[in-house]
Amino acid sequence: MRMKKTLFCTAALLAMIIQSTVAALPTADAAFDISAGTTLEQPNVGRPEDMYLEEFLYEEIPVTEFRVSGLAPTTDTGSDHVDWWFSPWEDCRFVFLPAAADRKALRIDYTAEDTICLDGVEVKSGETTDLLSKKDSFQITVGGKDCGTLNVMQSNVGCIFLSTDQGDSLASLDEHKGATITGNALMVNANGKVEYNGEIGKLTAHGNSSWDYSSKKPYNLKLPVKANLFGMGKAKKWVLLSNYLDHSLLRNKMSQELARKAGIEYVMDSTFVDLYADGSYRGTYELCEKVQAQKQRVNIVELEELTEKLNDKDLEEYPHLVEGAEKVDQYVIDSYKYFDIPNDPEDITGGYLMEFVPSNRYGYKADSGFVTSRGQPIRLKDPECASKAQVEYIRQFVQDAEDAIYSEDGYNSKGKHYSDYIDVDSMIKCYLMKEISMDADGTMASLFLWKDSDLKGDGKLHFSPVWDFDFAYGSFSSSKTNSDGDYGYTLVTENLYAICCPISGYGEGSDTLGISWFCKLYKTEEYRKRVAKIYFDDFYPFACQLSDPKDPYVQKMGAEILPAANMNNQRWHTYGGFMYCVFGSASGLDYPGSIDRLRGFLYNRKRWLTDLWQPDVFVKGDVNMDGTFDMSDLVMTQKWLLQPNCPDDPYWQAGDFLSDGKFNMYDLILMKQELVGETK
Repeated sequence: MRMKKTLFCTAALLAMIIQSTVAALPTADAAFDISAGTTLEQPNVGRPEDMYLEEFLYEEIPVTEFRVSGLAPTTDTGSDHVDWWFSPWEDCRFVFLPAAADRKALRIDYTAEDTICLDGVEVKSGETTDLLSKKDSFQITVGGKDCGTLNVMQSNVGCIFLSTDQGDSLASLDEHKGATITGNALMVNANGKVEYNGEIGKLTAHGNSSWDYSSKKPYNLKLPVKANLFGMGKAKKWVLLSNYLDHSLLRNKMSQELARKAGIEYVMDSTFVDLYADGSYRGTYELCEKVQAQKQRVNIVELEELTEKLNDKDLEEYPHLVEGAEKVDQYVIDSYKYFDIPNDPEDITGGYLMEFVPSNRYGYKADSGFVTSRGQPIRLKDPECASKAQVEYIRQFVQDAEDAIYSEDGYNSKGKHYSDYIDVDSMIKCYLMKEISMDADGTMASLFLWKDSDLKGDGKLHFSPVWDFDFAYGSFSSSKTNSDGDYGYTLVTENLYAICCPISGYGEGSDTLGISWFCKLYKTEEYRKRVAKIYFDDFYPFACQLSDPKDPYVQKMGAEILPAANMNNQRWHTYGGFMYCVFGSASGLDYPGSIDRLRGFLYNRKRWLTDLWQPDVFVKGDVNMDGTFDMSDLVMTQKWLLQPNCPDDPYWQAGDFLSDGKFNMYDLILMKQELVGETK
């Protein structure tokens, strides 16, 4: 990767740099220090709902309904409305408006015992008014009686209006995870353009821990037809991530950007939207592509679709069977489950989209799948309803790969190396996403891999897309210990975590090998050196840019959704200090503060991993890669910085003395200082 040259031309500036550079070096973010005594796996008792006011003056007022309509002025569906909302934290009311709403032309409807006035101005029910454009806060009176304050907030992102068939059924779904909701959806971008207007196939619960621990619930959204939502490509299946446990709202989005910069295949796209359901504002969500085998998502052969065409019934209607276990919902080593489907396509070598799942979820998460001989449970996500022949094929392929991984020399009994089965670089990039972020799921969950048809692809396992990072970057306290005694802790940036995760089926009394595929390979020097090289080449530059203490890119990402984030916080109180955390210490006093905790964690993590893996790749300062840091490296650096067409391209990561992802005169000065110091 060739770095853009940055030149500093004046002697005065150079002198100033020499005097101040060392003092200006970035240090650890003190605001993100974590106590070594933090209790593991314990949610904080100070949840937002525990912080409600004890007494309310204005909860009960003589108004039974107050609705603002016309929030999407380019449409006339009747679904673009919102009811005012009473805040139990401030004892006042809010109207939350989407970006597309024209505050100079909003209709207000209400039912009250008398006329409502806002700051003394009479509001006529059923009429369009510009009153809400005048200011952001109004005193409410009803028939002259003081009824508190109405605050108006407006977002700056797109929105989704849900009209459920049952009416307010989203609240019912929140209480009953297995429920299915139907209705209609109007989706509008920030400029008011309609992205979708039609039926909802179904809305269901999404996630496991993210659902269980979140007051603001995440959802799966299925449309009856494929639609191109917000420019992300046509598909039926989508995910509405609530990011309730991530007070920056950015952990998933930032991880997508990091994966994309690192060249990971099939990165899911997403966009932020405000969600309204039956007149209730639900907060800022991340509308995300769902991980699935599909041309717009993971572009591999859709084996299930080909199988459906050859059989008379829906595939899920065929008998559900298991080999090696008594029941299909059991986790048993060396077992596999499938559907007794009579007809298979001629080519069953792909595509397969798979997911590592914890052993305690395998039974109910995987309709089709298998458990390897060392206890790794693998769910077949596509095809979800796989035939016996299909499961047996991919099961044997994965088992052969695992046998090679756990062998002494990397070769299985068939004489094949693990690299014959696995795209090793894609596996390393998947591991690095987990390790850099210290994702609490580690290598046990939300880890996807796929194999395309041998007729189309390279016949190997690829590890992507990356997914689900709300429990990452210090937002969740977790520790892991494998059978080697390796110990990792997510809230301490100075240790490895993903390497310490055991194979999912490992447990006390188990005969499985309690180290993961990633850990077993990491033990080899060749693999570890490749990890280090890919880290510096593909992850390090953007990680520096994201976490730069002076100009962090992650803060720029947050600034793009600041009005939406503030509105979301007013609804859910997701920042304001530790007392508002569900887990860990990931909440700032305001939105930029919450983002800076994310930045600080990534900065400290990047710095420690850089020191750890540097010796596996280079000698610090050795930009010509001859094994030593000497004057020849200084000469090469000076030539490259000062000559626009210099043919020699240094390994700039070795010369990045400031560890800021840049290679410029600042680093040259520090290189000179270090060499001069060595000569004394």
